[in-house]
Amino acid sequence: MIFTNLIQTNLRTHTFGKQVEYYNRLGSTNEEAWELIDENTATHGTLVITDHQFEGKGRGGKSWFMSPSKGLAMSLILLESIPVEKAGLIPLAAGAAAAKTLKNWGSSPTLKWPNDIMVSNRKLGGILCESRIQGKILEWVVIGIGLNINDLENELPKELQATSFFMEKSSSTQRELVLANILNHLEPIYNSLKESEDSTQLSSMWTDHCNHLNKTVKFEAENESLSGEFMGINADGAAIIITNGIEKIYASGDIHLIQL
Repeated sequence: MIFTNLIQTNLRTHTFGKQVEYYNRLGSTNEEAWELIDENTATHGTLVITDHQFEGKGRGGKSWFMSPSKGLAMSLILLESIPVEKAGLIPLAAGAAAAKTLKNWGSSPTLKWPNDIMVSNRKLGGILCESRIQGKILEWVVIGIGLNINDLENELPKELQATSFFMEKSSSTQRELVLANILNHLEPIYNSLKESEDSTQLSSMWTDHCNHLNKTVKFEAENESLSGEFMGINADGAAIIITNGIEKIYASGDIHLIQL
């Protein structure tokens, strides 16, 4: 069980997490968040959480596995209008907030573009951002974050090659405190992103944790596969890759680190 009062007691936010919708069991926190938006019952910063997410979603239609009562599945609802050009920066902001939180707990997290949270070169969590656009404005955004917190090694499918906070630290962690601290870090990062035309601070914060900066990677997009050097992200959060001396920009895709 997740104790919502423990989350809110540890919040230092103005709006994020002030309204919490908790479910013992839920297919997908992102899908539930969209239902709340459609029903006009959500406010900006509403948090959707569950103790057991059994139909979690990842990017590209992939599924996300969560151990009941062990992992953390949360979705944050944003109801403020954001320029569509900043869509690619939102998952990077969430990743930076999660990385800062885990680092404060003594872990050594890294980030893999665009949405993976890694520890010891294994996936500990992921981010799925969904939005609805009107014209050139993001009118509604849902930030979904999934983290393996207290999972034992035999509770995670081997094919995922995943890890958990417990596996790295050999001790249990209160999920409520992790969640509250993610929101405490995320709100000021988001506010800065929303109010400023300059994304340099966020880009620097994200690249500080990037595990493949200036390294050779294999990049896969919908109709393209190539190898090149990952040079960082541009002002919109897109990947900058140099291949055969040519700089290419990609707003979406998957990156795999090549071990040389």
